[in-house]
Amino acid sequence: MNRYLSSLLLTSIIYVIIMGLVFYFLNKDDISHSEVRVIDVYKVNFSILKPQKIQEVQPKPEKKVEPKPKKKPKPKPEKKPKQKKKIKPKPEPKPVEEPIIEEPIEEPIIEAQEELIEEIEEDVVTELVEETIEEETITQEQIAQQEELQKQIQEANAANILKQKQDIFIANLVERINSNKSYPNMARRRAIEGSVEVTFKILSDGDVRDIEIVTGRRVFKKSALQAIERSFPVEIESTLFDFPKEFKITIVYILR
Repeated sequence: MNRYLSSLLLTSIIYVIIMGLVFYFLNKDDISHSEVRVIDVYKVNFSILKPQKIQEVQPKPEKKVEPKPKKKPKPKPEKKPKQKKKIKPKPEPKPVEEPIIEEPIEEPIIEAQEELIEEIEEDVVTELVEETIEEETITQEQIAQQEELQKQIQEANAANILKQKQDIFIANLVERINSNKSYPNMARRRAIEGSVEVTFKILSDGDVRDIEIVTGRRVFKKSALQAIERSFPVEIESTLFDFPKEFKITIVYILR
């Protein structure tokens, strides 16, 4: 109860102080307004301005138009004196050649000349025939060389295509065998890994025979034989290998 009374007294004191301050400030403003005086203006100053002299507008002087200078006529080019034509000397008359009088050729000389001409013609003909024969032999040799080269290129292309087909067949066969192999349970329990090397022959009909284990751990041998037997027969081209074709592959066993 005392606590409530004390708080009430405090609040009432604060309100009284605030009201007193408000009243004080209001009265102070009234006093300040009452002390303000208004001073009357009783002096008036007049000033008379002297009129400025008006400047007379003088007329602008007229511009004198100067006459344009006349163009001087261009001097005429002096005429060059005509050169006198040189008089060419007349050509001297050519001496008149005396006519050559052909003496009649005797008959034996004419026959010898004809024989010589025939011999020359025969030599020329034989040379032309020999040249044509040589050209024909050269062209035939070139044709034979080109045919041989084309044949070699075709054989090389065929060999490359056959090699690619063989590699694809072997890769597919190894993948087929690996998909058919099973990991032995005993090797899996003991965490044994290894590989087996196997040889076998493929027949022309795609079947297999003569399966043999070359090397490998004993635990994987049975699984490797079963994987190969399950992978055959296969489809194979008759021209792909010389049958029966022997293969040697390695079957790897790895735990994953």
